[in-house]
Amino acid sequence: MKTWIKTSIVAALIGSSALGTAVMARGGDCDGGMGGKASWHTMAPAQMQERMTQRSQEHLARLELALALTPEQRPAWEGFKASMKERSERMVTHMQARGQADQPKTVLDRMARMEEMSKLRQAEMAETRKAVEALYPQLSDAQKIVFDAEFMKMHGRGDKGERGMRHGGKGDGAGMGPGRG
Repeated sequence: MKTWIKTSIVAALIGSSALGTAVMARGGDCDGGMGGKASWHTMAPAQMQERMTQRSQEHLARLELALALTPEQRPAWEGFKASMKERSERMVTHMQARGQADQPKTVLDRMARMEEMSKLRQAEMAETRKAVEALYPQLSDAQKIVFDAEFMKMHGRGDKGERGMRHGGKGDGAGMGPGRG
């Protein structure tokens, strides 16, 4: 066997061993970059509801602390917080119903389900926008900067920036494929 082939095989073995060791060092957590979300579809409904509620409360508490709200801003904040809680509860209910429903069998059935999900997401986004529109004008310029950054984190964007930026793009979503940008 040629030397370069042997070297390539050895390098591949060492690389895969290192990857396996790194995963085991993390406690065998193989959820990858999803932060544990990849396994949500296998959770019991009560466990999923508890976890989503906990995450929502943590995000809102962090945002509230970061904003350092004044007493005059409290009513707008409480309305926003109530709206986000309702949204979280609706999401849990919908995810539970979807998990119990039969899986689509044909392409047309899957497309109809995706279209339904898209409409649901649009409705949720409109509700969220209304809640933000009620709070946002009450914030100072400095608070708006904090809100913008923290709200992005609440919705899975973190410090990574916009979707296109994660994949080496210009942030315009180019190269992400249909329906992803």
